[in-house]
Amino acid sequence: YHDPRRFGSFHWLQGASHPLLDSLGPEPLTDAFSGHYLYQLSRKRHVPIKQFVMNGKVVVGVGNIYANEALFLAGIHPARAASRIAEARYEVLATTIKRVLGEAIELGGTTLRDFVGGDGAPGYFAQQLRVYGRGGQPCRGCGASLRDLRQGGRATVFCVKCQR
Repeated sequence: YHDPRRFGSFHWLQGASHPLLDSLGPEPLTDAFSGHYLYQLSRKRHVPIKQFVMNGKVVVGVGNIYANEALFLAGIHPARAASRIAEARYEVLATTIKRVLGEAIELGGTTLRDFVGGDGAPGYFAQQLRVYGRGGQPCRGCGASLRDLRQGGRATVFCVKCQR
C-alpha cells in the first residue's frame, strides 16, 4: 500500500456499516449511480457542477482529473450551476463518468507523478487525457484553445466551444 498524498486508510469493521461511510454517495460504477440520481440531488444546489460531482456525499471516487474529463465528454461547462442542468444532460454525464472511470481502470489509473497500481506499475490513463493538464493547448474536439480555471482551489481545464 503506497499512499503519498495520504487520502486513504484501512479499517477493520464488524458489519457492513461505519459512521465514516454512512454519509457517502454511491460508487459510480454501480446501478445506484445514474443521471436521474444526480438530477434529483442537484435541485436547489447552486454550486458549480464540477464541485457537485467531486463531492463525496454526492458520489465517491470522482476526483479532479476524472471530473474534468467527464464534463468535457458530456459537453457541460464546469462552472454551470448544478441546479441549472436538465435531467437528460445528467444522464449523459453519469454515462461519461462511468466511461472515464472504466477507461482509467482498464489502463491502470492515472500516473502524473508518483502513482503506481497495486502491482507497482504506473497507470497509463494520463496518455488519454483530453483536457486535464492541457490548458492553452488546442481542444482535440474543435481546435479552440483550452482554458484554465481555479474552482475550489483545484485546476479546471475546459473548452469554451465544446462545453456549455
